[in-house]
Amino acid sequence: MDISIFKRFTIEKSLFFIMVAGILIVFVSVFYLFFVYGTKSIKVLSPNGGEEWEIGQTLQITWQARGVEKVGIVLFKGKEPRWIAKDISAGAGEYEWKIYPGQEYGAGFWIAIIEYPWRESNKIDYSDASFVITYPLFDSCEALSASQEWPYLPNNFPNLRRVFITEQNYKGDLDGLEGADKLCQQEAEKNNLGGKWQAFLGGDSDEETAVKRLEKTPREKEGIFIEAKPALKLNRGDTCHRLLAKNFDEFLAKLSGSQIINAEKLTQEFLENLDKLWLGRVNKESKKNCTVIAKVMLFGNTPLVEKYSFTTTCQNWTQEKRFVDNYPIEKGTVRPSFSTCYTPQGKFTESVALAGLSSGLQGKGKDTEYNLSVGKYCDNPQKLLCIEE
Repeated sequence: MDISIFKRFTIEKSLFFIMVAGILIVFVSVFYLFFVYGTKSIKVLSPNGGEEWEIGQTLQITWQARGVEKVGIVLFKGKEPRWIAKDISAGAGEYEWKIYPGQEYGAGFWIAIIEYPWRESNKIDYSDASFVITYPLFDSCEALSASQEWPYLPNNFPNLRRVFITEQNYKGDLDGLEGADKLCQQEAEKNNLGGKWQAFLGGDSDEETAVKRLEKTPREKEGIFIEAKPALKLNRGDTCHRLLAKNFDEFLAKLSGSQIINAEKLTQEFLENLDKLWLGRVNKESKKNCTVIAKVMLFGNTPLVEKYSFTTTCQNWTQEKRFVDNYPIEKGTVRPSFSTCYTPQGKFTESVALAGLSSGLQGKGKDTEYNLSVGKYCDNPQKLLCIEE
């Protein structure tokens, strides 16, 4: 009898411990799921401070992520952040970054890994300290050209004509064509480029097209066009610059060429800004009125009258409004008279938008091309293409 009671007590005791163990397992599992696994986190592993990364090399950016599906990589150095990569699988944990010539070099660079796409509440982590980007020491630009498989020219090469795209964005009120030229000059001086600069920008008059204005400069359209920003500094102090085009016609063709081909011939930074340029009238064939607004600026329910602009130069670059005065019409007011347009299908419509001709992308995939006659609203921030006189 006593033995039977002892056995039953032992069994009940074992069941009790099994039950406790089961509860603990469930508790630990729930804790892990909700407080460990369910917590999002990102940690930059490299570069994490103190590294020296050289232009021209391919280096690994690495991180650890938990509870995050996609990440983006951003480079910081005082100015606005620059995307290195977007929409990457967080689980990959690494990304090979090719540091192309033209990349700014020096100390004070930081990497940030962010949960992508970015929102205010998303996870983000930065390098613990800054790292350095250096440039290799070359005796000539030929070595750089060979390593990058694209021509680079020294700054003392004859008849060079430097080109840059502004860092700042500007709305349609540029204070006229003279004001646009002044903006180019100011950014050139800010970046210690020297020289005299003009915006590749057209006005309302037939004598003020972008090409005509360039023809009025001392060298007219002559020159070998290069990126103004130095790619590398040579041992002897000269600088190397990426070749854009051997002449103006070749340069203009790049502004309206294939995106895939341009990606092989232009630096990443120059390419990224090529579809965000105010241009106005490029030549006499550029439309003076009834400009179709770019699809990227429109919503699905945009009224037809808002899809056309009767100006291509934001009122000769003095307006940064989206619509003309008195639109939309308030009830009970006298209807003003707007410019008339016809759609490609021959349908009549009024024109109430203000837009300037701009560069933009059209098509998809391999068929994506740049277009010099894309209309964008005058309140849209765009950049300027600056050419040395």
